[in-house]
Amino acid sequence: MSTQSPMSTMSAPILRNPAALLLLLLLAAGAWSAWPLWSARPAHAAQPDRPDRPDRPVQPVRLPACPDRPNCVITQAEGAVRDGQYIEPLPFTGEAAPAMRRLAVALSALPGCTVVEMDGLTVRAQCRGKVFGFIDDVVCVADPAASVVHLRSAARSGWWDFGVNRDRAEQLRRRFLGLPR
Repeated sequence: MSTQSPMSTMSAPILRNPAALLLLLLLAAGAWSAWPLWSARPAHAAQPDRPDRPDRPVQPVRLPACPDRPNCVITQAEGAVRDGQYIEPLPFTGEAAPAMRRLAVALSALPGCTVVEMDGLTVRAQCRGKVFGFIDDVVCVADPAASVVHLRSAARSGWWDFGVNRDRAEQLRRRFLGLPR
């Protein structure tokens, strides 16, 4: 007859496995809800069309302002700190989520552009220049209340981009709206 209890024989393999032990400690400490993969928080709680609290008004998303260099364009007038940096936002009809998926497809079809992140109403891309290979960052954010997509396209380095970011934004506009190139 065995002197060990059934519980001690079952828990021995768990205690020898570091991952299982960590999981057991997290459960015991009540930290399960803080675990990043199984968080109780909705995936897109910070997105403008899904506010945390329905009684709070939805605030439009603000893109970072352009630097004081002529190598950036933006669709938000207060973000344009130099003449020539402002461009018109991209209008859309219907729901914002399908419009952002369509925008991601149009953006990835541009030469040298790769979509690196798509999260709810935000699309981020990196675009590599043809001649020197400089990388530009493109951020697009939907504003469902206004039915527009705001974007910012900026060079990571250098002073002047020879109008590359403006041309890219206009190419994206034509592709997104289905206009002839």
